[in-house]
Amino acid sequence: MAGMSADEKSRYGFRHRDTISRLERNSTQEPPSTHRASSILPYRPRRSDSYPAASLKEFRKTRLWPPRGYSADDTLNSREAEDLICAGASTFKGYSDEVKNVPPGHFRFYAVMEAEHCARTDRAPFQDNAFMDISFNATASAENAFPWLSLEQPCMAYCFGKRPGTTTLSFKTSKSGTLGPLLEYESTAKPRRIKLLTILDRLRHLETGIEEDDPAELYRYLYSKLIEDPDADTEPHFGLEQQMTDLIIVLTNSDWIDFSQPRNQIVAKYFDSPDESKKQKFFHQLLLSVELYLRVYSLHHEDKPKRCLLSQLPPIVQWDLALAQRWLENMSIQKTSISPKQTSFSFDLRSKNRQKEALRTFATTLKWPNLSEIDTVLQEDDPSEKELEERSADALSWFSAVVLPGATMPWLLMNTLIDCDSSTGDALRYLTHMHPAAGFQYRANTYWSYRCIVGKVLGAARGVKAIAGWIGPCNYSPDLKRTECAFIRQRAPPEQRLTIDDVGSMGSRTDPLGPRDASYPVDDYELVVPDTDDVTDAIRVQKLEFKPAKNQPNMSRLGEGAPLTFDAAIVFAWRGQSWPMRLRYDVDFVAAYPCHQGPHVLFYDYAYRAVKVDDDLVDLHGWGPCSPTSRSSSRPTSSHLSSQSPPSALSALTATETSSEHIIPANVALEKVLVIEALGVSDNEVFARAWCAHWGHSAIVANIKETCMACAIREAYAACISVVILTEGGRPGEDDAGVHG
Repeated sequence: MAGMSADEKSRYGFRHRDTISRLERNSTQEPPSTHRASSILPYRPRRSDSYPAASLKEFRKTRLWPPRGYSADDTLNSREAEDLICAGASTFKGYSDEVKNVPPGHFRFYAVMEAEHCARTDRAPFQDNAFMDISFNATASAENAFPWLSLEQPCMAYCFGKRPGTTTLSFKTSKSGTLGPLLEYESTAKPRRIKLLTILDRLRHLETGIEEDDPAELYRYLYSKLIEDPDADTEPHFGLEQQMTDLIIVLTNSDWIDFSQPRNQIVAKYFDSPDESKKQKFFHQLLLSVELYLRVYSLHHEDKPKRCLLSQLPPIVQWDLALAQRWLENMSIQKTSISPKQTSFSFDLRSKNRQKEALRTFATTLKWPNLSEIDTVLQEDDPSEKELEERSADALSWFSAVVLPGATMPWLLMNTLIDCDSSTGDALRYLTHMHPAAGFQYRANTYWSYRCIVGKVLGAARGVKAIAGWIGPCNYSPDLKRTECAFIRQRAPPEQRLTIDDVGSMGSRTDPLGPRDASYPVDDYELVVPDTDDVTDAIRVQKLEFKPAKNQPNMSRLGEGAPLTFDAAIVFAWRGQSWPMRLRYDVDFVAAYPCHQGPHVLFYDYAYRAVKVDDDLVDLHGWGPCSPTSRSSSRPTSSHLSSQSPPSALSALTATETSSEHIIPANVALEKVLVIEALGVSDNEVFARAWCAHWGHSAIVANIKETCMACAIREAYAACISVVILTEGGRPGEDDAGVHG
């Protein structure tokens, strides 16, 4: 094709039209007599003069390929191809940004659908505004911000996919980025000594802003009370830019708390600490951060320079500013004079009612077993009960709404819910964001973190919901106590990380048309649809199984009675037998973007093999590229598929474990996509996800009511993922049955 050079076609894996047979293009290795026609709508050749000229409206109405007015031997011009092939199809684009403030050669990756809008997104909506605090953007809300603008990376606003247990294409792509080690700052500048009561009084004063209309007073307080002016005798720093620089230099001193570190992100353990020195240090750092924040967001600064400044700040200072903003938005300090010489300060939790309602939504969505007690406790009518915020550092962090962005928030939320339920006892006190591959059983339900493979797989089960990083209520397990925490042992999957080439070429190598050209042969495209008639209803989740790992990690830091680490499996009932699937690998399930007015046709070079969840799937013991070093520069025509043995040891190699001189892009190593038709009841999708977790394959999960098979396959090629799971989201009425119905 003229639109792309031969080298480019080879680089991105496109083959010449004459080098591949019709059998290979139809995506299986079976002989023609046994080809699964159920997954491919057969060609219907027609004489070009039998019908009027083809139109997009007519094609959408008939869904025949070739379209009316064309035969398999005809070609489409560019405009016709755009109308008939591209209209409504999902198109993807990748981006890479070099990371600032780290040694050169480190990049962040992102991926978007070019025509994304509120009705065509792969993101789950925030069920409550309070949950948006999981992400932080200095210039926009988490709901509207682009993923490359967030403080936390990958951007947590893009973490949760539309279906429970899934993530988004952008978040999956971002996980391959290399953020690199943060540069160490050698600032020795220290602030002036100051008493805690003076700090609190100044924070109270700053709730109404700084003295922008009185530069002399602004200068006087900053340099007489808080920091030194190095040029006070020659050129005093009256300008806001100079004051900001001085504050930044002080805040980059390594003695301060680094809030970018997850271990430091439960903020209440500092401002409510019984250790006076720890409390003093926190409020001192907070005051300097608020002083800097109010200068950065001065009305004298325009938006563009402000964004430029924020992007160039050292990361530790960016986190200080995030803390300052969350504090100013949600906390207020009250000053009370007890006597002429004695003053007390108290805190007003300005967003407490919002946080209470969000917690109630969280508990209701997860069908919390003791919901009646939660409702009673949240009403705060019983004077004998503890104040909600006094129950733990997690509860104080949540109800104060001083929540830092990142992976900590889901754990604050769940631990606060547990603190409000006296029936949970002490068994669930070990849940922490420092051990994210975890969950717990409470009464007849289990609940799992979004970082745990058990939750990712069971997210497809009937009646299961996902909210704010938690998945449940999921199946009960007889292997766990009535109330018990469980840490899950899970391995990194044997997947190749994306390279800059993979991300940068995403749009061109997954174009619905294939390589761009002046004309497009009709026979280069096929209309592919799953078989919706022959759908099994025989697979059922039989048991959620946990076996203690032989080598338990040293959990001495958590204390006596710390949770055990388990190997998890799901046992399925099928064909009169029990089929265990071990959930060994921490794979990702990516929610497919919805397409518009599908099904769309598929370019022949997007090779795939379609299998039914109850037919060929259990016989596949390996799929996809075996090693990132074992591929040629162009995608071979045959599928690398072994149905007799598991993947070789080489499949465990990742890009970081292989010499960079021999690494080829993941998109070249991807030869063919496995399409699992898991339609019908929800247990079929659970089985498909469990198979992926057993063998170590991430997957695109596409609901065929929203995303056609062709667009899901191309998204798999965009993400360099070798498996697509087609689902219908379960049968109508399944949600009402619940996980035990």
